[in-house]
Amino acid sequence: MAFLKRVPSLFVPLLVIGGLVSYSAPRALAATMWPPDLFVELGGEFSGARFHYTEQGVAPPGVASVVLIHGASGNLRDMELSLMESLSRHTRVIAIDRPGHGWSDRTSHPDISNPAVQARAIREALARLGVERPVILGHSWGGAVAAAYALDFPEDTAGILPLSGALYPWPGGVAWYHSVVRTPAIGWLFMQVLVEPAGKLLVEEGVKSNFYPDTPPENYTSKTALPLLFRPHEFRANSEDTSNLKENLARMSTRYESISVPVIIVTGNADHTVSPKLHSYAFHNAVEGSELIKLKGTGHMPHYVRRDIVVDAVLRLARGERVRAGMTTIHADGSVEEALAAE
Repeated sequence: MAFLKRVPSLFVPLLVIGGLVSYSAPRALAATMWPPDLFVELGGEFSGARFHYTEQGVAPPGVASVVLIHGASGNLRDMELSLMESLSRHTRVIAIDRPGHGWSDRTSHPDISNPAVQARAIREALARLGVERPVILGHSWGGAVAAAYALDFPEDTAGILPLSGALYPWPGGVAWYHSVVRTPAIGWLFMQVLVEPAGKLLVEEGVKSNFYPDTPPENYTSKTALPLLFRPHEFRANSEDTSNLKENLARMSTRYESISVPVIIVTGNADHTVSPKLHSYAFHNAVEGSELIKLKGTGHMPHYVRRDIVVDAVLRLARGERVRAGMTTIHADGSVEEALAAE
């Protein structure tokens, strides 16, 4: 998200204010304002950690369960608000907080910022919940987790749907504040004193930027518990994930041609957060037989703007329907059927 790009100009006054005001009370209120739902204890290499999740619906015979994985700077409430109700009418749906986000533990694994390790941890959680061969939908950063799941556990995956997914290394680096977070002492002070007040000031601007050119739903920030991000431990986890993603994708993306599970890719061609050309289009070209749905004029959040298209694609995977290999372009307010008829 873009809401901390203006922080340098705010640093000095907020540092002074932050030094005088304790933010322990608002942090303590987080569990009251955005209470957790359910937890699952992990075992194996992640023993001692627990992940937070929520679920709805029942999977009928022959229909796979669906797992929703959120992106960076967020938590499962984004997936819950957008897709849970629509999908749960048809099958079992589980939304899960990635390690260190929302109410999930970060775990003690030394490489937990790696999407492949997060995929293993989520698979461990799903196994303990009795979920077999689910469809994995991953949004943005979560798209990398979905791709890792398909690479490493094809026998345990009914299909994947990278949604505006971050899937390849990109030119350039990451935002300036990630290096500050990694700096001893200064990083601690930055997270303890500055992040929360700055985040509160800039979060709405960041949400608008993330949705652009589309409009976010009313009260999106509160409904998705977005302020949980500004807790120091979660901000650090998010920063680690973001800072290490490029290097992890450089390694992982060399294997995409080996993906054998059904794949449907959904992206907006007006996405200014994760480049469709660099990520979704390239992934489609790498994965033989994959289906690419290009939403014309849509930004980074298709699960809100074109929920109907996303739900249809997920349910086709869950029902084991044949993937429509190739690219389908859908115009604003258009349907899959209209797009296919025009081809």
